[in-house]
Amino acid sequence: MSVLYLIRHGQANSTGEDYDLLTDRGKEQAFALGKCMANNGDLPDKIVSGSLRRHKETAEFFLKGVHSVCSELKTAPDFHTIDPNWNEFPAELWKKYAEYLSSTRTDFARTLTQFAKVRPQGGMRSTALFFKLTEEILSVWREGSFTPQGIETYENFQSRVNLACDTYFQPSSAERIFIFTSGTPISLTLRKMLNQDEDAFTWMPWIWNSSVSMFRWVRGRYIPVSLNFLPHIADKSLRTLY
Repeated sequence: MSVLYLIRHGQANSTGEDYDLLTDRGKEQAFALGKCMANNGDLPDKIVSGSLRRHKETAEFFLKGVHSVCSELKTAPDFHTIDPNWNEFPAELWKKYAEYLSSTRTDFARTLTQFAKVRPQGGMRSTALFFKLTEEILSVWREGSFTPQGIETYENFQSRVNLACDTYFQPSSAERIFIFTSGTPISLTLRKMLNQDEDAFTWMPWIWNSSVSMFRWVRGRYIPVSLNFLPHIADKSLRTLY
């Protein structure tokens, strides 16, 4: 009976110039998840990750956590698959749409200025402003009325995430498959797998770093067992969204 674990990357570098790398806390989150899973006997038979650095680093530190408990984990040659279809939308998209909306909407420009002031310190205020801006950016992106040159369209993004779902949410010879990805692909996947009518981005602001959504193959389909779960982080002060 196959079990599929959909995992968001650990905390990334949200206060620096390069978001696509894990913070020390993000590495600790991934390591703790691997250790927790191994202690529970949930050892990976296959790992899939997006091609972004934060995805691969999360998988790397997850495996270090697994090996801290089970040093003799046996793996097949195709144990770790890199699949770019699980990638988040590119960082350039956020920047391009922020520039566009700032030039056309004073309220957006004002919020962006507030975010720029608090971002270096991080914290809940920074997180709240980031997701407020992101919600507006993604709304315009999805509408498709304006797409900056060189930026992936929403239709293409949705299509590749759906393809990733169709590829891996199938019966498999691997008993436990761990997929490391980002918040927006997870949001679209949950909407698809739960047959929800809500906005495609409903889940996105609430997906915890290193959280696990688990699906089990039962009677010809994958059913959700747990969603956005943090079995490895009991201390709420160590949980992060951004």
